[in-house]
Amino acid sequence: MLSLMRWIALDVGRARVGVAVSDGDERVVAPLPPLAFHGPEALAAAVGVLVRDREVGGVVVGVPVTRGGEGRGEVRVAAVVAALRTSLDVPVETVDERGTTAAAQSLLREAGVPPRRWDSVIDGVAARLILETFLAGRARAGS
Repeated sequence: MLSLMRWIALDVGRARVGVAVSDGDERVVAPLPPLAFHGPEALAAAVGVLVRDREVGGVVVGVPVTRGGEGRGEVRVAAVVAALRTSLDVPVETVDERGTTAAAQSLLREAGVPPRRWDSVIDGVAARLILETFLAGRARAGS
């Protein structure tokens, strides 16, 4: 049986990082304000503060996957994952994030959020989707 805990998910972009957090029962996920991206080590330090302050037991990072495996996003996220694993004392997991931005746009459209407001919330919605995908996989594995 899996030990339930609070998780944080990250959707790493060029300028901003979407963040979402789960409750300790791994059932409810909520977006948090985005973090600015100023490099892997600075992000790892900011995530370390969130992990400590929110009593998080693990971090999930959405990884963009392309056929070649060497896209700029993949290289950036690989550096972030390495920095997180070096600086944090909690598990750092990865999840394929393909389609999360399109799904986040669809959710925002369905919710009636005007497109002019999407920039301020889409990263958090994408992080929420990444974390929900990860937690659903954990739930399946644990049952």
